[in-house]
Amino acid sequence: MSWFLFSRRRVVLLTVGVLLALDVGRSINARLGLSEPWEIWQPDPAVYANLTWPPGSDLASDTPVGRRVFVERCAVCHGPDGRGNGPAAPSLIPHPRNFANGTFKYKSTPAGQPPLERDLIRTISRGLHASAMPYFHDLLSDTEIRAVVRYIQGLSSVFTGPPPQAVTIPPRVPPDTASLSRGKALYTQYGCVACHGPEARGGLPFQETTGYPVVSRDLTAPWTFRGGSEPEQVWLRVTTGLLPGPMPAFAEAMTPDERWDVVNYVLSLARVPPWEPGGRLDGPGHDPDLLKRGRYLVHAQMCGICHTQTNPTGIYRGDDFYLAGGMRVGVYPHGVYIARNLTPDNETGLGTWTEEEIATALRTGRTPDRLLNPWAMIWAFFHGLTDDDALAIARYLKSRPAVRNHIPPPLHYGVLETLAVKLAGPLPEGQPRVLTYAAGNYGQSDLAAFPLAAYPDLPQRLLIWGQGVVLLAGCLAFLLAGPRGRRFPRSVKGWLLTGLATTGIGIGGIVGAFLYFTPTSDLIPPEEIAAGVTADMPQIDPAGLRSPEQVALAKRGQYLYKIVSCNNCHGPDGSGGQKISWLPAGSHWTRNLTTDPDAGIGNWSDEEIARALRSGLARDGRPLHWQGMIWDHASNLDEEDVRALIAYLRTLPPVAQAVPPFRPPDGGDCERATVYLSEDRTPGCR
Repeated sequence: MSWFLFSRRRVVLLTVGVLLALDVGRSINARLGLSEPWEIWQPDPAVYANLTWPPGSDLASDTPVGRRVFVERCAVCHGPDGRGNGPAAPSLIPHPRNFANGTFKYKSTPAGQPPLERDLIRTISRGLHASAMPYFHDLLSDTEIRAVVRYIQGLSSVFTGPPPQAVTIPPRVPPDTASLSRGKALYTQYGCVACHGPEARGGLPFQETTGYPVVSRDLTAPWTFRGGSEPEQVWLRVTTGLLPGPMPAFAEAMTPDERWDVVNYVLSLARVPPWEPGGRLDGPGHDPDLLKRGRYLVHAQMCGICHTQTNPTGIYRGDDFYLAGGMRVGVYPHGVYIARNLTPDNETGLGTWTEEEIATALRTGRTPDRLLNPWAMIWAFFHGLTDDDALAIARYLKSRPAVRNHIPPPLHYGVLETLAVKLAGPLPEGQPRVLTYAAGNYGQSDLAAFPLAAYPDLPQRLLIWGQGVVLLAGCLAFLLAGPRGRRFPRSVKGWLLTGLATTGIGIGGIVGAFLYFTPTSDLIPPEEIAAGVTADMPQIDPAGLRSPEQVALAKRGQYLYKIVSCNNCHGPDGSGGQKISWLPAGSHWTRNLTTDPDAGIGNWSDEEIARALRSGLARDGRPLHWQGMIWDHASNLDEEDVRALIAYLRTLPPVAQAVPPFRPPDGGDCERATVYLSEDRTPGCR
């Protein structure tokens, strides 16, 4: 040891060398420690089936028209065999119809009979209003619509029986005071109040006979009636029921005139739409019951995108693992993160968290155990949540079934690699070039079988601990190195130089630590980080809107644009252009949503925008992958909020920035879903 202790140069060289080796070990561990999932979920194809993208691209050239149209237009929701098992189905409420069992909601035939051909044509042509089922009258010819109807009829044996007969709709009972009074009494007598509530506002969760969730309709908002709000259509719903939903048929329980009394009473409850004079926003996003509001907000937002694991083609494991976390999020050079378990499991989820702690984490990234990286968990976009909305989301998360799924802590790259990459990019936030999202469960639901899964960060802890020990030992060795009489300065100048050197090293260490931990640093107020993602959002000019109701609608839309995270992909100004590359989906760029008539959506109708938002169909009919444009989640948005978003998009100044066209998968895309945060207009993985 004498040769070592009596040479401070050797002490420095050896200490630095060991520190560097341990630091390299940290970088290697970050790459390998969470490189593979513990399990890769594959659903039973009868429940959820994989689908080649774009749909129909694998069909033979001689495929019959009806089959081709079905696969291209319907299979993403209804499945390649029509059993409601499409890959986008897990997020849709209600669940897509299973054509094989022959049960249809919107028809003009009695309960127990299949729909008429004209019923199916009507649904396909007009769509189901305010739902994920789009209208196709502008995309399909009459011949194609009739061909796909015949194909759907061939999927179920119910169409092979006697021809169904249409229900005869009698003349409407005049909606006078007497009819309304009778209708109100019948509404209570026959149990409508149990599902729709005494004020007919609905919003209560139920299950269809298939076991999938459905929410009772708000009867004061006829603009949400999916089969149409015409009196005759509402009478048919009361008469035939809405199986497989919980809405029964009342053809036997009530006389035709009594059904008209109920219809008259229900239609009398309609409130003024928020886009008309005197109307106000009052949908589920404003429900005073925070649990109901939270249920709505969670299912319409991006929570499920990261916090629900997927199979390798992007199907969410939503039936038994919804919000249980486990997705791997790569944020180079910040680290590797696994999406947290948001269910109320006491050991592996949020069971011990208070609602206030969850709300705080949502808006500020401050949790009871660590600060959240805003690139891994996009809390900066949720910072603008109102107190009630944040608390509503927290309350709903606490109410969900607990799922056991242990989520490991993040792994971080070595100090030198992290600092080098950050210093080469924009400071101080150190924006990553890409974000990656990996399929499978990187958490562990059975720690008893795999106890080591609880300690995936143990090598990282040992390496960090080792660096601390080596640094302390090196300092001590440096102090003791050299002749005994030279271990300490022997003059004022020597002490001054030593002090300056120590101070410089300390300041450098503090600056380095700040850069290393940024943006997860207590020194940066969350308001400052959040302001960075909204600073370029155009402000609404009330003078450019025709009424106070339109101003309120646009302001609600601006709020939703932020908290539903449209801003995250399309940019604060709506110009889009963010590239996403993934093997199952190809390469695509987020659309320009500004009012530019050529590059943006200035020439789109409100109906076309709503269809793209809810159903994933571009204006030209191109299907949008649900993992690229999150229409499967957005389909759960209420009609009021969809119109609010459209109203806000209509205020965005035009940006003449064309977006590259979609490039189908060709083998050159990224193995993990990759979002490019810097401009990249070249298809494929780079």
